[in-house]
Amino acid sequence: MQHRRARPWSFRWILEHIASGFLLLGVIFVASIALTALIIAVEEVVILVIQKRPINTYSNIYGNALTTIFWHFLIIFISVGFWSALDTFIPLHTEKGK
Repeated sequence: MQHRRARPWSFRWILEHIASGFLLLGVIFVASIALTALIIAVEEVVILVIQKRPINTYSNIYGNALTTIFWHFLIIFISVGFWSALDTFIPLHTEKGK
């Protein structure tokens, strides 16, 4: 299967960029969920090994568990999304003649 390049600013070109954006957001969302779960699991295991008890933050004793998880997710989503968008939508600068 050969991929035909769309002319810049054609309807097909715009749809390809919109689809790329949606796919990128979906992948970033899934990656952020996985990394958030990994960070929380590592934090829980480290505290469990060191202090022999689970962390209170995620047990919702203080009522801030969802907020803490949301901030973990948001920071990861923004950082992964920024670098993914740069890699996807900004062309690599190459010198002519090399």
